[in-house]
Amino acid sequence: MVLQIERCEECGTPSLMGNELRWESGGVISLSQSPHNRMVIFESNIIDNVFRGIERILGRSIEPMVVESRRRETRRFIERSFPFEIRNTLLLGDASPSAKDSPLSRAMADFVVRIREDLVERVTNVARVFGYGEVSVEWGADEPYPWRRLVMRYPYSVPLWKADILGTIEAFEGQDMWIEGEELEEDVYRLRVLPSEHPVELKSKLKRRKRYEFKEGDLEHERCPSCGVPRVVTQYLWDLEKGIITATDTGRRVAVFGPLALEAVFDDLAAEHGPELSRAVVEAHRRFIRERVDASLASKVNAMLKMHMARRGLGYLASLEGSRKKLEMKVRNACLELFMVGMSQPFFEIATGNENTFAEWEIDEEGDLSISISAS
Repeated sequence: MVLQIERCEECGTPSLMGNELRWESGGVISLSQSPHNRMVIFESNIIDNVFRGIERILGRSIEPMVVESRRRETRRFIERSFPFEIRNTLLLGDASPSAKDSPLSRAMADFVVRIREDLVERVTNVARVFGYGEVSVEWGADEPYPWRRLVMRYPYSVPLWKADILGTIEAFEGQDMWIEGEELEEDVYRLRVLPSEHPVELKSKLKRRKRYEFKEGDLEHERCPSCGVPRVVTQYLWDLEKGIITATDTGRRVAVFGPLALEAVFDDLAAEHGPELSRAVVEAHRRFIRERVDASLASKVNAMLKMHMARRGLGYLASLEGSRKKLEMKVRNACLELFMVGMSQPFFEIATGNENTFAEWEIDEEGDLSISISAS
């Protein structure tokens, strides 16, 4: 398949990035069409490794809850973003074999198929640009709902991608469904979506997160004069065939996604597993960083922490004070606070040589995140 994804002629960044996202002065990446909502650019391999780390700490599987929580957020987003008339396009026409009994019916069926394929291609192309991986629909002559059978390759996160697919199909079909999958080989999965009730025990856990007004800052981004994307973002490498984004400064894979959806996952997990969940998220992230980040990379990130956070939409580093025994920092417009704490703690340990540290954090009424890391 030839990809129909436009790139900026000057910097080569996919045009969708410049059209849909805005890098603000306060360390926020907002949506052009919805300025009160935000996105982040975050290392995708961290997500599933943290999920697995949480499972080891808690001693139980959390994937069903993760899929259920995320798919609800995705369904909400799609239903808000696409009018019913557009979403209902997937169900146009007669799906039965009798639809091909006359030339007119065959012409209409072919027209509907082209509309469906175009709609599916648009959705999957957005996923490629945002670094989610590659997903293909198993179009077949005898399959009335071909988008329910998919092959997923190079997923940025297996449970989150499954949930994104599930929530999207639910929104377009207008009914509750569930998703099954099997791993065919490394990084390749066959998925099947089918009408089904959701696990009963998860239905009552959803709650709305409090949203804060974004505060302005003094950050200035050098930008591409053609598409407006910050120059540092143009250094990312896009493999649009595979749907993979690589950050050249760290050599690691990243993805673009809404942090509120992932925060909602942690809220739902906390409702299920209690207050120990927050500590489990931080500890799982801390262990992952300690095992994979060496001192040279930690020094590089620490030296440019303010800009590193801002270009990825993680907030505005308002203050940072540290010694060999303690680190205190404050972040305005904070998001993914558990990941932020789980990143700050091991970076402090690597920089100071401390093995035993304790992290504390809180978010005030204005949405500012305060983090304190102390050495034993």
